[in-house]
Amino acid sequence: MSTKRIVIVGGGHNGLILSALLAEQGAKVTLLEANSKLGGMTDTIEIQGVKLSRASYVLGLMPGFLINKFKIPLLYNDIFQVFYVNDKVIPFYRDSRKRREEMIKAGETRYPEFEDKLLKFKKLLYDKFTFVEKPPTKDSILEEAKKYGLEEFIQEPAKKVLSEYISEDYHEFFIYPGMERTSAYVIAYFFSPEWSLVEGGMGTVSQKIAEYAIDKGVEVRVNSKVEELIVRDDKVVGVRMGNTVVDGDVFVIATSPLQFPELVPNVPKRGYYPGWKKYNVILSDYPRFPEKLKGLENSLLDTEFGELLFPSILDKSRNGVVMETMADLEDLYQMFPDLKSKVKYVDELNAFNAEKIYNLPYGDLNHLPMREEFILEKRLGYETKYDNVYLCSAGTYPGGQVTGIPAVNVANLILKKYFTRSTFVVS
Repeated sequence: MSTKRIVIVGGGHNGLILSALLAEQGAKVTLLEANSKLGGMTDTIEIQGVKLSRASYVLGLMPGFLINKFKIPLLYNDIFQVFYVNDKVIPFYRDSRKRREEMIKAGETRYPEFEDKLLKFKKLLYDKFTFVEKPPTKDSILEEAKKYGLEEFIQEPAKKVLSEYISEDYHEFFIYPGMERTSAYVIAYFFSPEWSLVEGGMGTVSQKIAEYAIDKGVEVRVNSKVEELIVRDDKVVGVRMGNTVVDGDVFVIATSPLQFPELVPNVPKRGYYPGWKKYNVILSDYPRFPEKLKGLENSLLDTEFGELLFPSILDKSRNGVVMETMADLEDLYQMFPDLKSKVKYVDELNAFNAEKIYNLPYGDLNHLPMREEFILEKRLGYETKYDNVYLCSAGTYPGGQVTGIPAVNVANLILKKYFTRSTFVVS
């Protein structure tokens, strides 16, 4: 067993998962987090005793084996998502047959063919191109996709593929703004019938992983903002936090790669802040829902204004009436005429304050955009110019959202290189 000391900078979900996976194999791991609590954007805050998922608010892209390993408590409902646009309601069931039937009822007759291909392509990605040592190339995926007649999902722009199968009114439910010209790969990346609430808010994700990691022997230090990497003889030998130095043999940067741009020559330079906003709202009571949404109130509502959710309907541990949304509040006040009168508290998160709260350069939720110039082999890999320093975050392959996949891949790289026997994380 290796006696290498591993230092992980950043206690978001990827840093926490990595620390746990390495520690359970016997590694000596120290995790350093700049903030006073762990979790990064998997964060629950309490206001007036009410729990809010401040940044991320649903879980759907994390592999099941990680959810099971860390015993993350999910809250399921049959209709996990609802499309609501132009006064038309489409319940998006977890059950594939029901989901396809509802889309056909809405006039989307080619949806079953689209979903069938999409899920096959997503499975191909998971089986062959997810747990890797470096980002796969677009050409390598195309070669495999052609064997199954799925090449359009890697070869064509997202908008073109969506236009082939689905009415334009519903395109925005499958990709985010700005991704229209990006490879249709991003449709598969973000599509999941598994989107779910986490009991107690998204902070429970980091809490459960942290408990597991600490139980396996990880040393956790909060309020420990790393200001400098100490380099000697072209090798990183420690990190400095004020007057404190932590030595180590292997270092992992589990923060946005933009925090340490000197590590990778091609780290893109950002000069703008994305325009997203998230509102976490405490209400005195639930608003009156449009008649067509009656019975669907506990689903993720995808509207023409944006996503919104009333998580407290399913999650009684929130201790209050909660609405979480990426939509503009003024638009929602039109959709729910009595909503404004029920607002008790509004927490606004945006790119500017997220940068400060989460040490997130430019407030990019994905660390780097999920657009053509930052996906697949164009996204950062895990290795840096120093052979004992790795990157592990949403800014690395495969990309944004709460997945934990970079942590699994970096764990395998470290275990393979530094441990005396071949030890791999089961994926």
